[in-house]
Amino acid sequence: MLVNRKKRIGIGLALVFVIIAGIFIYAHFNPEDYRFFPKCPVYMLTGYQCPGCGSQRAFYHLFHGNFATAFRYNPLMPALVPYIFSGIYLEYIANKANPGIARLREILFGKWAILLMAIVIVLFTILRNV
Repeated sequence: MLVNRKKRIGIGLALVFVIIAGIFIYAHFNPEDYRFFPKCPVYMLTGYQCPGCGSQRAFYHLFHGNFATAFRYNPLMPALVPYIFSGIYLEYIANKANPGIARLREILFGKWAILLMAIVIVLFTILRNV
């Protein structure tokens, strides 16, 4: 049990490091101005925007407080960032033994929530390419 907890903490710390590195990169480098940011392979191959297209530019503008611009690049990103952070918190930081936390985790990340998220992403992808 102790090893599992140490592993969870290690993964959580690694995620925090990656998030901090990402914040640093997107705080200092605009994806529109630098070529080291990867281009979307789906868009390059098909000409259709995937659900993530525009998310790098959206992250950049979110970190700079330009919410309307971020929304214009990828409307899903401003909604997904808090959802992702809450998932990281509930999985790696919060006390899973707490019944309230366990219930919240089930509501936000249970099978029905994931199914709903998948439907939203598929519909978003279709509508942005119509």
